[in-house]
Amino acid sequence: MTTFTGAWPLLALVLLAAVVVVVSLKTTVVGAGLAALQCWGLYATFLVGVRGDLTVDEHTTWVLALLVQLAALALLASAAVRVIAFVTGTAARPSPVRS
Repeated sequence: MTTFTGAWPLLALVLLAAVVVVVSLKTTVVGAGLAALQCWGLYATFLVGVRGDLTVDEHTTWVLALLVQLAALALLASAAVRVIAFVTGTAARPSPVRS
């Protein structure tokens, strides 16, 4: 994805942010953190570090902060949905059918 959107860094950032949000909605805290870190690495290496090296500067550090915040918000939203489903009784229940 980052190689195809190399000419459009903003589009790449939006797509990478979408990946972080989708993964974070379905995974654990560690998984969400690693997804944010991996997407940041792709952004900082292939979109900012034109030679293919990891570039850490003020531009890439705010991208890292953004991706980590999106991961945290998605985790909180997912947890809130699960808690609401549990409290209201609409949570998925195990099937009574035995295999």
